[in-house]
Amino acid sequence: MVRLSITEAAIREQARILARKGFSHFEIAGGDDLVLLQEHLKGLVRGLKEETSAVNPDARVSICLVPMHEHHYRELRDEGLDCVLTWQETYDGDLYRHHIPSGPKAWGVDENLRLKKKTDEPAGFLHRMQSQELAIRAGLQAGLGAMLGLSRVTEADILSVVMHGQKLIEHYEDRVEPLIIGMPAWNPILTPETDNRNASEFDFDAQGNFELISAIYLLAFPDRMAWVFANGRVPPEIQTNCVDTACCFTSTLVQIAPGAYLDFEEAKLDAMFARVRGVSGSRPTFDEVMSGEQFMHYFASHEEFVAGFAARELHVVPDRSYLRRMHQPIAAE
Repeated sequence: MVRLSITEAAIREQARILARKGFSHFEIAGGDDLVLLQEHLKGLVRGLKEETSAVNPDARVSICLVPMHEHHYRELRDEGLDCVLTWQETYDGDLYRHHIPSGPKAWGVDENLRLKKKTDEPAGFLHRMQSQELAIRAGLQAGLGAMLGLSRVTEADILSVVMHGQKLIEHYEDRVEPLIIGMPAWNPILTPETDNRNASEFDFDAQGNFELISAIYLLAFPDRMAWVFANGRVPPEIQTNCVDTACCFTSTLVQIAPGAYLDFEEAKLDAMFARVRGVSGSRPTFDEVMSGEQFMHYFASHEEFVAGFAARELHVVPDRSYLRRMHQPIAAE
């Protein structure tokens, strides 16, 4: 896949566009790009929060990246970060290591955000599982979840998400905000040559069970402590069904390519992206940029989603209104 990284100028421009449409929660996703973490992330968080808050004072910012350390989360909180989302992929360590054999997700990063050395027991799996606790200790909201349909026994991963979240609530009590329970799902893969999953061993119907699983997640946690998140890997109708049933958190107007919300043209690519990697000495084409995603996402406009919600007497509100309270980080030990 062509890997691109957005500039602060471009993220500020996108932020204004989306905030004016009525969005109040904004996520920065960056895969395992350590250069982004080391050099650009603070500026991106700061720029995104400043621009969106100027339009909507209730605006909040999340990141979904390689897990960092508590002091990094504290520093990002000072820049305006509100929430850390970390999907475990699977709670089966052997399966995790099969699909993620190298790189930051496999080995983890050190206190200086540098890749740890490869060991016989890679640290990435455990560090990923600790990410929510580190975020909570830094005074941030946390999200957790496992990929539906990756494990042969998907039910085990679902129960592991529940047990993980319940332990966080039990241990941190009134210091933990409602947990965002993500539901990333295995669906048609756009880069089949990278697919290491043996299709004959998996028969879990993620889409057919999506609404049921959202209800299980909601009912498994104390009242108002789970914000179940139906994401864009299922069709809009299923997303809306889940919101009607159990989810209070979802994505609309899902665009994957960095800068896609600018409605940019091919001629603007050089100005929109700070760095381009994975391209052999040539500038990527517009089609390469827009198709650079592993899993298929379903697209519908924000207005279409909102109309679908309104038809069921559902209303879009800022998620800040559902927080229990804003709290300070736990004193560092």
